[in-house]
Amino acid sequence: FVFSFSNGTLKIRSEYEKVKPVQAGKTLKDAYLAASLKHFPFNGQTPPEEMFTKPQFNNWIEIAVSGVTQQGSEDYIDAIESNGFPCGVLMLDGGWMIQHGSMIFNPETFPHPKKMFEKIRSLGYKGILWTSNFMSADNRREYLDYRLSWPRKKPLLLESNEYPGEECIVHWWSGKSVTFDLTNPEALNEFADILEKFRKEYGFDGFKFDGGDPEFFRGKAKFHNPDAKECDFTYAYNLLGLHFPFHEFRIGYKTGGMPIIIRLQDIPHTWKGLEDALYNVQTAGLMGYPYTIGDMIGGGLSDSYSPGKPFSHKLFVRSCQIQALMPMMQFSAAPWRVLTPEECDICRKFAQLHTSFGDYIMKQVRHAAETGEPIVRTMEYEFPGQGFNRKMPQYMFGPDYLVAPVINEDDSVRIELPEGDWDTAVLELKGARFRPSVYIDSIKVSSSEGGMT
Repeated sequence: FVFSFSNGTLKIRSEYEKVKPVQAGKTLKDAYLAASLKHFPFNGQTPPEEMFTKPQFNNWIEIAVSGVTQQGSEDYIDAIESNGFPCGVLMLDGGWMIQHGSMIFNPETFPHPKKMFEKIRSLGYKGILWTSNFMSADNRREYLDYRLSWPRKKPLLLESNEYPGEECIVHWWSGKSVTFDLTNPEALNEFADILEKFRKEYGFDGFKFDGGDPEFFRGKAKFHNPDAKECDFTYAYNLLGLHFPFHEFRIGYKTGGMPIIIRLQDIPHTWKGLEDALYNVQTAGLMGYPYTIGDMIGGGLSDSYSPGKPFSHKLFVRSCQIQALMPMMQFSAAPWRVLTPEECDICRKFAQLHTSFGDYIMKQVRHAAETGEPIVRTMEYEFPGQGFNRKMPQYMFGPDYLVAPVINEDDSVRIELPEGDWDTAVLELKGARFRPSVYIDSIKVSSSEGGMT
């Protein structure tokens, strides 16, 4: 379907079905909960607690800047500990394979990978390793095994729609590849078995699942399920998250109600990027995705961290401060490398703030898993009929905390309080370079004829 807004009217058009208006209750919350119950009911299952109660670290930006090696990865692990940052989950990003889909560490750059995961476990972290659904379509062992040596398994690969009987060659950001046809349950189970065997061999906890984008296959693929569309491949890919509770996806389809974790796609290191990520997390909650990360702190677009590119220390700190009061927060670019010691201290304190909210966050996670309610809630969702029915940077973090993030370079923020008695909680960080200039102990807000007072 397609939709548009015109003069306050929502217009929806579909070429596939007759669109019928459905009313549920009188508020956005009523409508969302009714839709959730009908279309993506939650079953009480939650992702692992470690994903929420402490910050996550992902070495993507660091390897994009300095290259992918075991030594570099272990240095990053050591630095988290030596700089006093709390960490629940550590993600090792791509570049460790000989070739895509090989599930073989490059022996030249990762000579002792088991040792690396032993270090992660010894520090009490959970380890997650990058992978994707793709296999390099060249002269490598795994692909040839499927194509030539094991003819009975050839149907497990995605078939080309353009060249019947041949594998579908997919062009993605790392070249040309083939993939298992995950709409085939046998292929999905085979892929899950390969991943689980590899995970157990090296002793880590789960996978960062890259790829899965439906546009890669549009018009090119013939699926095992003749009724399947490209987005159904994405849905099948997301089901791997049920096999591996410690996971992350960059794309999701029809997984509302499931304990699936999504990190929204990489944003640039800009104030506009920060603002977009903030709005997108609010929107994700209203689509049935309460377990969503806006992006890596400071932005996950690696080009933003290339030598010579403008880097804003203030923007990085603001990004960290916002994620501290989100369900999950994830560092990538090392604060101790890109910031001054004073600024790094601010980020450390906000990482500790997030950890101090662990019990409250898990209470909201369990509530979301039972009811479907978002954790990050728009103001209109929580306070209907008070003039909040528009895009706003401020949001409710569960039912108890109103968060009004500073997303402007000039340090200004406009805060609109709903009716009620409000206490303000301000973290005063000694020696902090960026901190609020106005402190209010409490404020009472009531309705009046002229609006809010």
